Amino acid sequence: MEMFYILNHWHWWALGALFVLGELITPCVYFVAIGIAAVLVGLVTRFMPEMAGEWQLGLFIGLTLISTGIARNKRRGGSPRQKA
Repeated sequence: MEMFYILNHWHWWALGALFVLGELITPCVYFVAIGIAAVLVGLVTRFMPEMAGEWQLGLFIGLTLISTGIARNKRRGGSPRQKA
């Protein structure tokens, strides 16, 4: 588990950039959503450098679930409430 203690904001920003570049190769919204989640974790880590790596990873997973849910909803054309 020592691997998670070396994560800093640059790692998250690089991961976010890789996901956004992956979006250029595959035309879907999900890589951008995951990239945004990684960049947001990088911002949090920048201002809270003492945050443990496990918490960073948990935050990344949570933000990824939220952002991909929003992307899936946008891709399907909005929420069902708007269509009714």
